[in-house]
Amino acid sequence: MDCNSILKIGEAMSKEFIVKEKDTADYLGNKGVRVLSTPAMIYYMELTASSIVFERIPENYRPVGSRIDVKHINPAPLGSEIRVNAIVKGINGRKVTYDVEVLKDKTKIGYGEYDLHVVDLNKFKNKL
Repeated sequence: MDCNSILKIGEAMSKEFIVKEKDTADYLGNKGVRVLSTPAMIYYMELTASSIVFERIPENYRPVGSRIDVKHINPAPLGSEIRVNAIVKGINGRKVTYDVEVLKDKTKIGYGEYDLHVVDLNKFKNKL
């Protein structure tokens, strides 16, 4: 599958989330640090970026993350609203590269680059 047929460079997706208890560093074992954890930030980045692809691919295909390079530079406390932005930066066959960022109000919480590949689900499962 060539993602050039379903996406264009510059396409963007934004989603908003509330930082929940399960999203905090405290929940993951870093007691007392009740802010958005880096793994949760990455999860929201991946969720937002892949949502652009999910609605456009055939039923037997799925986007899977293949690389992420992010910086987590500011805290987002439990209960705060965050906005995640993902912009298609590059397309190379099945691979899509995004610029991703997380904001709380006007403060940048994290940013970086994320790659996913669109895979044939049956072929992917056969590798298990």
